Amino acid sequence: MATQSARANGGTRLWQKIRLRILQRDGYCCQYCGSEDATTVDHIIPISKGGTDDPDNLVAACTRCNYSKGNRMGQFFGTARTPLTLPIPFSPSNESTSHD
Repeated sequence: MATQSARANGGTRLWQKIRLRILQRDGYCCQYCGSEDATTVDHIIPISKGGTDDPDNLVAACTRCNYSKGNRMGQFFGTARTPLTLPIPFSPSNESTSHD
């Protein structure tokens, strides 16, 4: 489990890998409104409120939902759908997720 944000830790490439994996896992479907054009990844529990980059805390979201939610907790905005099961185990350090 990640203990802090990959972005906050200076890991932009790491965040890009995590982001792509979450978008693929969720089928580019916004987990708040169901739109099929999700291009962002939302922290259900924001980093500022103790959330992490753990896949269980991340969901695909359309830009509108992600920015509307802002820094609020998921349960106050609306309930995100349960993240889909990944076809293979995922961890940010898993080299098989590299898309370089």
